[in-house]
Amino acid sequence: MKNFMEYSAESAMDFIEAWEGCKLTAYKCPAGVWTIGSGHTKDVTEHDEITYEQSRELLRQDIEEVKHSLARFVNVAVTEGQFVALVSLAFNVGVSYVVHQCPKLMRALNAGDVEACAHEFLDITNAGGKELP
Repeated sequence: MKNFMEYSAESAMDFIEAWEGCKLTAYKCPAGVWTIGSGHTKDVTEHDEITYEQSRELLRQDIEEVKHSLARFVNVAVTEGQFVALVSLAFNVGVSYVVHQCPKLMRALNAGDVEACAHEFLDITNAGGKELP
């Protein structure tokens, strides 16, 4: 187990890409947001195209941003799997959503209650305020 910030963004990249997929042309995600690569949404417009290498770099940058934003709310050492799960969740629904809309998840995590924390992941069913399919 390590401090949350000790893990690299790279440790979560393959997991997130496996779940997100990778599309090199812009598309609308289920929440209706223009997206490219493996879930990148910042400054994406309808006709954008990128290379796979650009997709990986955007994903790394996005994960770094999520990691830095979420780190101040994680007060315990975590396993690499816990780091990946938390970053993946926050990457998908937003750090603010995880912190403010999932208080039981964060309380359980910071109390060291791994089972309760894992159970709270099952209750998250939306992205961008919209129900996930």
